[in-house]
Amino acid sequence: MGVTKENELPLYAAMLRLERRLCVVVGGGRVALRKVDTLLSSGARVRVISPRLEPPLLEYAAAGRIEYLERTYQTGDATAGFLIVAATDQPEINRQIAHEAEASERFVNVVDDPALCTYMVPATYRENSLQVAISTEGRAPAEAKRLRDTLASDVVHGTNRFQAMIQEHRLRL
Repeated sequence: MGVTKENELPLYAAMLRLERRLCVVVGGGRVALRKVDTLLSSGARVRVISPRLEPPLLEYAAAGRIEYLERTYQTGDATAGFLIVAATDQPEINRQIAHEAEASERFVNVVDDPALCTYMVPATYRENSLQVAISTEGRAPAEAKRLRDTLASDVVHGTNRFQAMIQEHRLRL
């Protein structure tokens, strides 16, 4: 148990609490925007490093929702945050970010390269205190999202019963 076979990715086993933690996203394109939205929805403080940003990210920066460093990645950037996202369109830069983050014991997600990731972002659905997460270990994120949507519709119908069970269990303790 716990040992991976050749050509298998390691198992991932945690959900992280990111509230008020600094998370660094290197890149300013559409993928970076999706990652930033996920981080913001979790309450993280987000720093984006990129010479250019998608218009919504520019709006986030103007509104003070994110910190924006208008420049390319520099050595040391991947040591600044609790969690790092490498979302550039340059694989060699993403690898450099991953190695730097790993060396400084930071969690790192490299878009489009699961082998370099120390964490994955699953497709999630949340209803009150129930959270469902689906992961394909980065191999088929669109399929994970589709399964999440299917499960979400099932969860919506069973959530009230599940919430009542949780409340009843707490009252017994």
